[in-house]
Amino acid sequence: MAMMCVPAVSNSQQHASKWLEDINFYIEQVKTRHINPFHTLAEPAFDARIAKLKAELAGLSEVQIETRLLGITAALGDGHSNYYMMSGKHRHLPLRFKYFGKDLRIVAASEDYRHLIGSTLVSINGVATPELFENLKPYLVGVDNQFSQKVSFEFYLTLAKLLIGLDILAENEQAELITKKENRLSTDKVVPVAMSDFGKIASPYIARLPAVELDDIGMPGIKLGIINNNTAYFRFSRYPKIEQVLEHCDALQARLSSDKVEHFIIDFRGNGGGNFYSGLAFSSCLLPIDHFDWLMGGIVLTDSHTFSAAMSNAVQFKQVFNARVIGEPTGGDPNAFSESYRFELPNSKRKLSLSIRYYPFLAQQTDALYPDIQVSPSWQEYEKGIDVVLQKALEVLGSADKLAKTGPIN
Repeated sequence: MAMMCVPAVSNSQQHASKWLEDINFYIEQVKTRHINPFHTLAEPAFDARIAKLKAELAGLSEVQIETRLLGITAALGDGHSNYYMMSGKHRHLPLRFKYFGKDLRIVAASEDYRHLIGSTLVSINGVATPELFENLKPYLVGVDNQFSQKVSFEFYLTLAKLLIGLDILAENEQAELITKKENRLSTDKVVPVAMSDFGKIASPYIARLPAVELDDIGMPGIKLGIINNNTAYFRFSRYPKIEQVLEHCDALQARLSSDKVEHFIIDFRGNGGGNFYSGLAFSSCLLPIDHFDWLMGGIVLTDSHTFSAAMSNAVQFKQVFNARVIGEPTGGDPNAFSESYRFELPNSKRKLSLSIRYYPFLAQQTDALYPDIQVSPSWQEYEKGIDVVLQKALEVLGSADKLAKTGPIN
């Protein structure tokens, strides 16, 4: 009896078939879960990009497929619609970048590359920094405005997977960086590392605090320091749970009443968001403090990393605390699509999020919460540990005489 030959399904066909299922699931989620999916990218343009991806699927590597999905998600045009490219295997250049004016500087690095700290990036694999920005810009997620766009670029420039997907870096290749320091050019080969190692390198948006003791107040992510005996400084780096705020509110009020401080500063720099309602609970904890100088009002510090709930709470605190905002414009737009519906693709298990609410926090149209007093540190101030933003806040409050600097970065 003759045997029937059944053609084997190739690995590439299976690969394409599984990604096709994922893409179809992705389409369904975008069109049914996002509150207004085509507010920026028109639906026909979305459909055309998806059709092109499907047509080319068999010839694309996994990294190339992910890069296309990242770009399509970024084109939806709001900071809470995100393709988490790092939910799969990935590696990073062991460096942290930050803009100072037009210069993109290396501000932190792993031990092997500490000599690069302070250098300005000239190019990666022959691609100049301005061109790198233009190449990555259509793929940057977590973006509400031009300020968070730069923050996103500073981070995603380290993601080797994305550089590979954009043909800037080859698989398993070292990245050739040309940098400039004190007008001298250097060339270094940089080896990408695992996330576990990259995560040990300090973020440039973690504020380097002044020489004041910060106390745990039972609200994880919020610490308190008393500056010059008359100013309460709250370092609000991340969001505690509402229950934690409510549970420790009485103790905080007792502490503030005992210290009889007149002024307060809430520092949202480096805070990328969390539970907005925890911020509301925190505000309700401070409002009964009668010995605060409410006519002078509070101070809120922001930077381009202040995003999502942190930006929203900064807007609210400006109102309820009669506060002035000092620092840099926020990365979050006060009138923007927000909240996150999170899901994962069924086969690749890549994670995504979509915006499911719209919050207009300001009556006027704008793209950021702009500070009442804009202050940006220069590289020289940042390097020496001089916190010019906090210094300005204390100057406004009349409390600046004893502020110590953090010390230079190592």
